Amino acid sequence: MRSSRASFVVVAGLLAGVALLFLMSANEAHSPLRHLYFLPVLWAAIRFGLRGGSLVALLAVLLYAPIVLLLMERGGPAAEVGEGIATIILLLGVGSLTGRLRDRAKGEALRHRGLAQLQRAMAGGGELPEILERAVTVLRENERAHEITLFLKFSESDPMFLTVGPDRSPRWLSGASCDLRQDSAAAWVLKTRTVLYISDVFTDLRIQKEPSWGPFPRRLLLIPLMVAEECIGLVALERHGEFGRAERASAQATGMEIGIGIEHARLTLRQRRFAEELQAKVAAATQNLRELDQAKSDFVSMTSHELRTPLTAIQGFSELLLAREASVERARLFHQYIHQEATRLGRIVSDLLDLSRIELGRGVELRRRAVDALPLLERNVSLVEREASGHRLVCHAEPQLPPVYADPEKLDQIIQNLLSNAIKYSPAGGTIRLVAETAVVPGRVDISISDEGVGIPPESLSRIFEKYYRIRNTATTRVRGLGLGLALVKSLVEAHEGEIRVQSQVGKGSCFVVTLPQHSPETTAAAAPEDRRLD
Repeated sequence: MRSSRASFVVVAGLLAGVALLFLMSANEAHSPLRHLYFLPVLWAAIRFGLRGGSLVALLAVLLYAPIVLLLMERGGPAAEVGEGIATIILLLGVGSLTGRLRDRAKGEALRHRGLAQLQRAMAGGGELPEILERAVTVLRENERAHEITLFLKFSESDPMFLTVGPDRSPRWLSGASCDLRQDSAAAWVLKTRTVLYISDVFTDLRIQKEPSWGPFPRRLLLIPLMVAEECIGLVALERHGEFGRAERASAQATGMEIGIGIEHARLTLRQRRFAEELQAKVAAATQNLRELDQAKSDFVSMTSHELRTPLTAIQGFSELLLAREASVERARLFHQYIHQEATRLGRIVSDLLDLSRIELGRGVELRRRAVDALPLLERNVSLVEREASGHRLVCHAEPQLPPVYADPEKLDQIIQNLLSNAIKYSPAGGTIRLVAETAVVPGRVDISISDEGVGIPPESLSRIFEKYYRIRNTATTRVRGLGLGLALVKSLVEAHEGEIRVQSQVGKGSCFVVTLPQHSPETTAAAAPEDRRLD
């Protein structure tokens, strides 16, 4: 305000000074002093724009015109009179033209400054709603709008409204409440992709606005938001003052800048999220590699330990047989130990080979036929009786139980692994029950092996069938094994088109139930050659 007053004083002083010089001089219309009137006119036009330049030019003409009129009365239309009239026309033209150019330059400067502020607001980071709120608030201040509404429609199912009113608090609407009427002004702008100016929002039928009394009509400017050839939404600027032609002309460019800024913000957020996801995946992959490397080291260590134990026993007893003569009974005992450790060694190698074939997709051959469950269970119990000292083994089969359709060797392998686990994880002894009975599902047989051992914690139930996974329990720290038995059992059961499930309670024991198909002529006929391999 003080600057404007000072400029007005300077202009008034210049006009007064030039007029005083004319009075003190010969007071002739063609005097070179007349050109001094251009100084205050140019100053006012540059300082105040079109209105100021035109007003000061008119004042300068009013001060200079009487001299020209007086000259015309005295001498008629002479050359000096023509120069005076040309000076009057130039004063008016310079004032208005310079003021108009100044207003245009100031408008462009304000527009560029506003776009720069808008770009900074949209590049300030954060989530998309936060970015849009900052951008709309800045745009409302720059355009001196009473209310501004941003409508975005990235997809048919995801429209959204953002409105900032006089209270400067953003309000969001989304979903069905954002649907537009087909005859609305917004729908027309989205369809035609052109700027729409409405002189009064309360009288235009395309706008559903509650009437509001005020001294001035409410103007509305709708600007489409363009990204390349796509219209992603619009901005509605509502204010009491007029929208000049220059403002309306630059609205299209403003909409394009806003649309590009929104799209850039979306792409930046998408890129940031992609980078975060990629970083998380790289970290997870790195962790997996570490775990795999640790698993490999643990596997080599456990395998070496598990293989060394039976090999040491075999080597020790064989050296005793070679180094000294032993009685028949003692030699037979040594041979039994060697046979047991060799059998254990063969079982370890067989488990490793079977799992290796399964992982490589080479498959394990299955030769399925009818197998009676009770003799199979009794045979496996007799094989582990020495290992199960301190345990009570009970076998039971349902009368008239149909035979199981399975590979006898692989079924032996399944029962041996489950029975061995029941013995190992029941350090205090107890009863181990092997039961075969008809399953709830028709055409199936359940074979269950239950113990009264340490049980499985609930958090470990989902992992017990993973390779190399072993439950940490102080009561079973001396139990040997690679952690492959249950993984192999699950693979073999699924190869037989069966399933395995487990129920357990810590401190009371576990029960593994294997469900396999019954043998029938139909199952034998349906078995194709390629189904006889586990892939």
